[in-house]
Amino acid sequence: LRQVLAKLGTVWLLAQYLTGQPAPLPARAVLTSLAIAGLPALLVFRPPDLGSATILGAIWLAMAWVSGLSRRHAAVLGGTILGLLPLAWHVLKPYQRDRLLAFINPHADPLGAGYTVIQSQIAIGSGQWVGRGWFAGTQNQLNFLPERHSDFIFSVIGEEWGFLGCLVVVGAFVVLLERMLDIALRTGSPHGRFLAVGMFAWFGYQAFVNLGMVAGLVPVVGVPLPLLSYGGTSMVALWIGLGTVLGAGRAEEGARPPWS
Repeated sequence: LRQVLAKLGTVWLLAQYLTGQPAPLPARAVLTSLAIAGLPALLVFRPPDLGSATILGAIWLAMAWVSGLSRRHAAVLGGTILGLLPLAWHVLKPYQRDRLLAFINPHADPLGAGYTVIQSQIAIGSGQWVGRGWFAGTQNQLNFLPERHSDFIFSVIGEEWGFLGCLVVVGAFVVLLERMLDIALRTGSPHGRFLAVGMFAWFGYQAFVNLGMVAGLVPVVGVPLPLLSYGGTSMVALWIGLGTVLGAGRAEEGARPPWS
């Protein structure tokens, strides 16, 4: 609950603040907007939830860039982050460090930190082109695949519906993100544009991390797949986010739906 409300609230607060700021963003506005996103990121990182914290960072970066973040400020922030990486390693919990190390070589600890990634890759690979069929996946049905109802739901899709099923899911996300970006580009309201860009960054980055995570392309950080993973509160927050984007489109085009 804390994580999804932090993402939704951060987009709304940043949109409200950045709407009245000049372009390019002055240093004061950069720091203030960074604090708006950084405080909830710190709060969700403490439980700890590294995945949600990085999503909030992606939301801030996208919205700040659209509002006129200069390359000089971006370079300074990037250099600061790189300089803090060694310190960040010591802040991480032991299991988070194990996950990062397992990303490099999951077979170094096949029954521990690398277990989930290995089972996920087996599930996706065993689906081949058309999958094993509905409820016919061995990794899923025999409980070899952890978190198959939430973070690793895409692995179940790959096992039961194969490459074609995965392609349909990825294609649906591409269409959804394209429509969100189109609304952001077409709306004449700065506030509506920031809302659409923030939601686009949230949905797009979270989907990218989850899909990469289950395929072993990015470290496992416990990020669910938007609109597909189990979770009532998360689903409600995501639908509110989509409604916010549609509202931004309607504000510009009147009663005509933005997808027409």
